[in-house]
Amino acid sequence: MGKRDPRIDAYIAGAADFAKPVLTHLRTVVHSVSPDIDETMKWSFPHFEYKGILCGMA
Repeated sequence: MGKRDPRIDAYIAGAADFAKPVLTHLRTVVHSVSPDIDETMKWSFPHFEYKGILCGMA
């Protein structure tokens, strides 16, 4: 199973109120694709990896 990064929880918590549900939804969608997707922070933004960088969000 992919690992979740608590720094992304903090990133979402610090986002503007309108963005929190959007970021949470995007995170859920990415993880629904594969259980092997890992989260990390790169360049101060959340990124998702599967055999390399899959996508990021800001």
